[in-house]
Amino acid sequence: MVFCWMICFIGIQNRMYAQCPILPALPKSAKTIESFIPKTWFILDSAKGDFNADKLLDIVLVIANEKENGQDNFEFECNRAILILQKTKDSYILSSFTKEGVLCKQCGGVFGDPYASISLEKNVLKINHYGGSNWRWTQDYTFRFQQNEWQLIGISNDSFFVGSDCDGEGVGDAGRNLVEVNFSTSKIHIIKTKDTECKPYKDEWLTCKKKPFISLFQFDVSADYLPIQIN
Repeated sequence: MVFCWMICFIGIQNRMYAQCPILPALPKSAKTIESFIPKTWFILDSAKGDFNADKLLDIVLVIANEKENGQDNFEFECNRAILILQKTKDSYILSSFTKEGVLCKQCGGVFGDPYASISLEKNVLKINHYGGSNWRWTQDYTFRFQQNEWQLIGISNDSFFVGSDCDGEGVGDAGRNLVEVNFSTSKIHIIKTKDTECKPYKDEWLTCKKKPFISLFQFDVSADYLPIQIN
């Protein structure tokens, strides 16, 4: 049995928090989607789905501050917020939100903005990132609406080398290193591969002790929620 613990993350991108705009207080409900978007903020992306099975389309929004596109400030080093709005007959209700839901614009390295996509399928929210250069990486999170809140149920951190050919089939899983956690089942999948080799030296499943779920409101994409320290 591997015991889970939360590891404090020391920022990999040297973000300048003092320059990051503060997300103002949001309304609990409003007639329109636009009413939830604070002044100087904009919708970066959105996805629709019916998370409470009432046959009304709810919506998840990724929002950012307009200043992140400027050249004389550091807002491009700030993470982006996520809002989940529940549709009612004639309005929207703020189901949940996080101020730190999507990695910053420059966090993808040479590859650029690491934000890849967001999806809302039934009661499952997925947040996907992709970045790197010759060494690529993905950083994905899965939330589920359960116990009347959005809870983190899965993490997947993957990396691989794109400059090597595995099995003569072009770019493959060279140097692949994967850590995938399912907090609902307490299962952890680990794949470790040396340098640019193709065959992993470790491919195993572990079990960890269950801990309370992290809610979307508590979530910070720059924090490390992996349940074990991987060497």
